[in-house]
Amino acid sequence: MLRAQNPQRTAAVGKIPGVSYTIRVGGPPRVGSGLIAALAAPPAHYVANAVYADGRGRLDIIEGGVESVFATGDYVLFDSTDLVIVHPSTHEFVPLSHEASGGKMSEMQAMGLTLKIGDLKVTIDSIPGSDSVAGRATRHFRMTTAFTMSIAAGLLQQRLATESITDYWVATVPGLPGNPLLRANGFSDTPVATGMFKELSERVDSAAALMGPTVALRTSTSSRLMQGPGSIVQMQQTSEVSDLKNVDIDPSLLMLPAGYAEAALPGMSVTGRVDAGAKWRIVPGTTGRPRR
Repeated sequence: MLRAQNPQRTAAVGKIPGVSYTIRVGGPPRVGSGLIAALAAPPAHYVANAVYADGRGRLDIIEGGVESVFATGDYVLFDSTDLVIVHPSTHEFVPLSHEASGGKMSEMQAMGLTLKIGDLKVTIDSIPGSDSVAGRATRHFRMTTAFTMSIAAGLLQQRLATESITDYWVATVPGLPGNPLLRANGFSDTPVATGMFKELSERVDSAAALMGPTVALRTSTSSRLMQGPGSIVQMQQTSEVSDLKNVDIDPSLLMLPAGYAEAALPGMSVTGRVDAGAKWRIVPGTTGRPRR
């Protein structure tokens, strides 16, 4: 059993106090085909070691991955607003942020594609009982979200419906509440919270306030994406944290190495900024110059 420790404890010289953990993400193959399956997010199956300190984290993929996003040997740097996927094998990085999400939406609208969200439903329930996850006593909550999405491009119109039920096993862990990859209190600080998803984000945050400043140590999500009778994609996803420890972290682990070039996910373009990785070359917790 891990003992709660003061996240402000003194770290070794040159290091910062933080938290490390292992996370396993997976689930059975999704069921469905056709256009509706193409719109579904690629399945995630991976094991990663993570560290988090001073508002910034790193996720090292040690097994598996997400198709066309990251694979074994890659790692992800993250804070409350941005993600950077780093590919050491090619010395490249892929930045993902609020701005990138908003820009992609603007590009779609410029091409005449209109998307609208409607029929929002968000509920949350407290489930009796408690499990121990990563040596921590947890509370169990179940959140249901549902909405429809209307897609129009000229004479072509499509209406999709989605429903997602997520079980959260949450706990209060010193040093981790700010970790966006383990958020149990909504997603207002993530890219999906912008644009047409803003109202959905606000409703989720309002409902999830019941869970307080906790992190999700285990999740189980069952989702359905429906285009019409007989056209349904079903997905299941689970995640679980283990080996949760208080550790001293070398700040360089939370920084982008010098000399890495910007790249983009398949089907997307680079940001076009002079140095899209500048933020990630600054020592965590400082506003000083990038470390060379």
